Amino acid sequence: MNEQKQILEQYLKAKFSDKVGLSITRLDKLRDGWESDNYLLTVEYGDRQTREDWVWRIYSGAGSQVKAAREFNGMARLRDAGYPVPRVFLLETDHSLVERPFIIMEYIQGEVMWEMIDAAPVDRQTQLLDQFCQLFVQLHDLDWKQFDDSLPDDTPFFFIEKWLDEARGVLQNFPEVDASPFLDWVAARRGLFACARPSPVHQDFHPGNILVNANDDATVIDWTDFDVTDSRFDLAWTLVLAYAYGGPELRNQILQGYQRYSGKPVEEIESFEVIACARRLFDLTVSLTQGAQSMGMNAQAVEAMRANMEAHRRVHHLFVERTRLQIEAFDSLFG
Repeated sequence: MNEQKQILEQYLKAKFSDKVGLSITRLDKLRDGWESDNYLLTVEYGDRQTREDWVWRIYSGAGSQVKAAREFNGMARLRDAGYPVPRVFLLETDHSLVERPFIIMEYIQGEVMWEMIDAAPVDRQTQLLDQFCQLFVQLHDLDWKQFDDSLPDDTPFFFIEKWLDEARGVLQNFPEVDASPFLDWVAARRGLFACARPSPVHQDFHPGNILVNANDDATVIDWTDFDVTDSRFDLAWTLVLAYAYGGPELRNQILQGYQRYSGKPVEEIESFEVIACARRLFDLTVSLTQGAQSMGMNAQAVEAMRANMEAHRRVHHLFVERTRLQIEAFDSLFG
């Protein structure tokens, strides 16, 4: 660790030449994510010995350069738009001192919202889930053109067609997972997926990716899948995770809260949930059979997946219940 600290310190001195006398006073391993290794570093610099806590986030697996750039640029724009995300300071994709892309960003002192919900009495749980839903709606209400003004705003089937094209491309790389019957199922129901307005999306928005400080201010982290698309892709993923790990009651509570703060019902959300189920089952199937690296995740992700097989079976049950499809690769693991 000391050698790594010295190498990183020299690198940061060169990159942050305006921070005179920069030194690293602490470098500690944080809990890893499914797609990254994370370190907390405390730096001091300047005549007045300014001290700041940063996170050194190193990405793993396939597509790691793209993920690093997407997260860095997404958080920078979200912060400019007034959305509560950590400040980002540096992106390195080409000349990394650890031969993997990484970013340097602000360390957020706070408690994970999932852990707070698990430990809280019912009334506090309700408050936290309300805050969660408000943050979700706030994200989707941002002006999408601040993030990608190249997208069409008058082509309602653009995003479902884009999803189908991307899904077909991915399946070509994993021929052992024949999910083509599901793509046919979606294509036959294309009319259900018309999008009235694009939104910036997180694509893994759950209380485990929200930190709450002592003043109850929340910060949203983990933006490796940031994009602009139909917000229902984002909401449906969250609802499927809630259903898998918390049951139908939590799923319904989040949907009701989201609709309350958005001021309108969410149309055809059940169809988008089916897509979310298929995405979840595909990611799990490939990771468990071919290794998490093939899906851009680290090795610890597979251990976490295997520890939650009952939750995955609930997702599979919901998928089959909604579609009446039998996908052999899914059935063999979760059926």
